[in-house]
Amino acid sequence: MEQASFTVSSWQEQPIDNLNENFPVNQASATYQLSGALSGTASVEYLMTYQGSSMADGLEAVAQVVGFLHFEGTYLGKKGTFTACEKGTFTQGLLDCPGELFQASGELASLSGRYTYEFSQEEALLHLDFV
Repeated sequence: MEQASFTVSSWQEQPIDNLNENFPVNQASATYQLSGALSGTASVEYLMTYQGSSMADGLEAVAQVVGFLHFEGTYLGKKGTFTACEKGTFTQGLLDCPGELFQASGELASLSGRYTYEFSQEEALLHLDFV
């Protein structure tokens, strides 16, 4: 199983509706820079609903997360793009939100598979299960 390390180069999050406390959903736009088996940039759009916490709680927050990741770059030297759907949780700084590829282009057009996130104090990784 290959892996790629990544850094979050941007993260912008805001409530969808500031006036409705009964609809506590936030939208986040993020950009990841990846290196390793995947080399390039990923743009991610997330919807998140916090559970017993809020955006103000930062890394201590707990939320349900759904989103789409769009990657542009290379996978094992082959150039192209792919889009994946993610669904999972954010719990106290850890993202457990596996993704599944559903569309790819370029030299990656036949690529399919899944990935998972792993975080340690040293780095953030994507574990890739691609075929």
